[in-house]
Amino acid sequence: MDLNEASLNAASTRAGESKIKHKISHDVFEPYPAALHGQFDSISMFYLLHCLPGNISTKSCVIRNAAQALTDDGTLYGATILGDGVVHNSFGQKLMRIYNQKGIFSNTKDSEEGLTHILSEHFVNVKTKVQGTVVMFSASGKK
Repeated sequence: MDLNEASLNAASTRAGESKIKHKISHDVFEPYPAALHGQFDSISMFYLLHCLPGNISTKSCVIRNAAQALTDDGTLYGATILGDGVVHNSFGQKLMRIYNQKGIFSNTKDSEEGLTHILSEHFVNVKTKVQGTVVMFSASGKK
């Protein structure tokens, strides 16, 4: 799933068309089509959340929408770059400033605590681990 059709095509070409079951062009801020509800054992969100507009609280609907697409015992997992509560080196600080100014990133106030909060709104079991400036996460047990 991606909003950008070109990204979907590039990913399917790279992975091989035979390995791709579905290519879905969709805005993750919008509810997933009903046909996708309860259909996935796992959903990954690697390096997605920091690229989405808004603060971490406004990204809660993205987590909610993914949770609806998971089976009852499904797992949401991924990683995102934090802007708050971590120390970026000088090069990282420069990139963060430029990327946030250009709207490529929207994560200056994204924190591990904020991510844990929005995951906990939709899941019973939430795990996070900060490694450098990145937080890895998993969530299961839909509420």
